[in-house]
Amino acid sequence: MKLFARIAVLSLALIATPMLAQDDSGGEIIVTASKRTDKLPAVMTQLSYLDKRPVIGLRRPADGAVRHIEIVSDSREAEMRRSEVQAMLFAALDRAKKDGLSLVTGELEVTEVTRDNWKVLFPGLAGQADLVAEDEDDNDDYDDDNGNGQVKPGFADDGSTATIRLLVKTKLTGTIADAQRRISAFVKAVPATGRSQITQSGPMALTIINPEQYRDEIYRRIAGSAQHASTFYGTDYKVSVTGLDREIAWAQVSNTEVFLYIPYGFVVGK
Repeated sequence: MKLFARIAVLSLALIATPMLAQDDSGGEIIVTASKRTDKLPAVMTQLSYLDKRPVIGLRRPADGAVRHIEIVSDSREAEMRRSEVQAMLFAALDRAKKDGLSLVTGELEVTEVTRDNWKVLFPGLAGQADLVAEDEDDNDDYDDDNGNGQVKPGFADDGSTATIRLLVKTKLTGTIADAQRRISAFVKAVPATGRSQITQSGPMALTIINPEQYRDEIYRRIAGSAQHASTFYGTDYKVSVTGLDREIAWAQVSNTEVFLYIPYGFVVGK
């Protein structure tokens, strides 16, 4: 009688709404908790084993940490509010460069904010018509929506308060507490203009640069694990691995570490 062992895995799915798939641009990705992947393998039997994520993957330190910030002004005139927010944004950009930090925007893949591109990233703040971002449907598990599941715009003015929303990013060279201290010191050091102010909001999140660069290492680990599993069944048995063409997924597994994996499956049989 043929011995047949099946293993199936499912990525961790803590996010209420699906994320868009990453591309191959090599950008820096925010690790909010996990990346939702495609469907679970269709065939499940009583010999199948299901977990939220596979055991085999790559655990490594995150590259950076980010924290949401808001720059606001409640001056009476709309033009004054926008002018004060702009001035404080420029001061924050200059201060971030001095402190070795950066200001970024994005819900999944981050884009650095500079004096050259801020008008494109925040057209409303520049007095232009709001543009629809390509990642408008991206969401993270930070509660930063309008109550209808849509991510709040980068800049908005409700008639009494003008608000720009972005993130501060720092390299992760120590503990998460060290990163938080650097960000908090930066926020306190940014000078205000008029009635503008800057505040932190939401939890800290980790970032990983170009997760796709780790695919080959994850392949090697999966191959080694599958071959090792086959040795328990004798020399007549072979391994068939599936799912290696799927996207790399990720999860935060400690205050400073991420786990990168492919939702693979393998079968041991004759």
